[in-house]
Amino acid sequence: MEHTGKQGMPCSAGLPGEAGVPGAPGVPGVPGVPGIQGPAGTQGAPGVPGPTGAQGSAGATGAPGPTGAQGVTGPTGAQGVTGPTGAQGVTGPTGAQGITGPTGPAPDISNIEIVPMAERYFYFTPDPIESSVTIMADQFSVDGVQGASQRFHVGSNSYANLYINGMLQERTLFSLTPSSLTIHLREGETISSGTPIIVEIVQFSVRYSA
Repeated sequence: MEHTGKQGMPCSAGLPGEAGVPGAPGVPGVPGVPGIQGPAGTQGAPGVPGPTGAQGSAGATGAPGPTGAQGVTGPTGAQGVTGPTGAQGVTGPTGAQGITGPTGPAPDISNIEIVPMAERYFYFTPDPIESSVTIMADQFSVDGVQGASQRFHVGSNSYANLYINGMLQERTLFSLTPSSLTIHLREGETISSGTPIIVEIVQFSVRYSA
């Protein structure tokens, strides 16, 4: 490629010269003095919250705290409904007998007299009796006298005996009420017809003498 020289003379491009020898490295310069820290920049907008992490395991239970002061006692509540009575418990053992007290002064009973009075009621069996039987009181006579409304005079101040054919009988063999006598015969026992049955009642009364 041609170009015009200073004097207008054409010239041609010269040939490339040989590469020069690299120079020695320069000495590093002294570090400069740090500059003054600039003012803090404006805080940026908060970032989007991240997802909630998995819940950690529960920690060990802490030591109990000290007991607080006792509060004021509240008012008494209304009484509840009485529950049903429970079953009676087993009777406890009898306690030891206490010491016998001194004997008190004896009452004067020298002017008191106990007077017994006996009544006898008679009945004769018209037919044989082979089982238990009840005989009404008005079928008996009192010392030979039979009343229309005859009754046995039994009470707390008396006792009764039963005689069959003149023989005193066991108390369990008969039962007596003011209106009747019941004889409880055992199996195989018989009272023959015409046998006298006598009820004897002994009453006690008190008589005072001056």
